[in-house]
Amino acid sequence: MAGALDTPADAGSPPPSATDPGARIALRDISARWSPERPLALDPLDLDLPVGEHLAIVGPNGSGKSTLLAVLARHLDPETGSYAIGEADALSTDLAATRRHYAVVDDTPHIFASTLRENLRFAAPGGNDAGDPRSAGVAVPDDELRDALRLAGLGEWLAGLPDGLDTRLGTGGRGISGGERARLGLARALVSGRPAILLDEPVAHLDSATAREVINDLVQASSTRTLVMVSHRDDGRDGFQHTVSLESPTRSV
Repeated sequence: MAGALDTPADAGSPPPSATDPGARIALRDISARWSPERPLALDPLDLDLPVGEHLAIVGPNGSGKSTLLAVLARHLDPETGSYAIGEADALSTDLAATRRHYAVVDDTPHIFASTLRENLRFAAPGGNDAGDPRSAGVAVPDDELRDALRLAGLGEWLAGLPDGLDTRLGTGGRGISGGERARLGLARALVSGRPAILLDEPVAHLDSATAREVINDLVQASSTRTLVMVSHRDDGRDGFQHTVSLESPTRSV
């Protein structure tokens, strides 16, 4: 049953390969559903992701694109099949260890009512995965944060902020555009240092030209990272080496 796997007793010491940046990701005969009463949300599939692979997942609504990302991130465990990261069985490895392999970026990255610095550094290794930058307590050098913003295409934007990394964002702070929000989500993923980035419609609300620019900046900044992007649109996929098209699963109970 999806989501019902037990955590092993030695979860505090996951195999090193579970978070090894050189680990290949492999799915075999993976299928998933969101509850026992509902039909399959993802039909059985095989997937190989070598290190540094840039893969786009396309298909109509209901074909299982976001479900596949949920399985990879272990927000949903599969009904059938096997899932390995390197030599480790990702389904029997400590849940947190598997999740540490991935940074996840969706179409509306949350902006915290805090400084730009804190909006970035909570994503760093050891940061607060619950998402409250005020309690992250992770001292990431400012130069690393600036580098992440530059690689995400926000270098000029940062230079134009009167308070730089101390600029307050969110409620009571500086507003940001849709393109800036999308790029900030990508900058967080870079700050995280995680070897694989899962992108769930990251530019869904952007115009075509901006979408292409945002994704191109991410691809250029992620030559050694594995990228898996779900998208319903044709633009913004120029830098991806491969595309997998999912069909709508059969909707029978």
